[in-house]
Amino acid sequence: NILFIVNHAAALDACLALAGGTDTVLLTEDGVYAGTRARAWPGRLHALEPDVRARGLAERLAPGVTLVDDAGFVELVVAHSPVVSWR
Repeated sequence: NILFIVNHAAALDACLALAGGTDTVLLTEDGVYAGTRARAWPGRLHALEPDVRARGLAERLAPGVTLVDDAGFVELVVAHSPVVSWR
């Protein structure tokens, strides 16, 4: 399983076009804005909670986007190989 880390909202669609249904996507930094308009996707979609809260988006995330804290971020990185960053 691949972990895709997306830190710019504009990169999410391109990332999802390549990601498989068993892969995981983590939205970080300004990538969390994409979590408000995320489309249905068979894989797991997470957003980094501190980044979501810093941008005031906690109540605006699309259904299916799961918040993870910093410890959850580390767990995702440890559980996946490879880890790919999208910018």
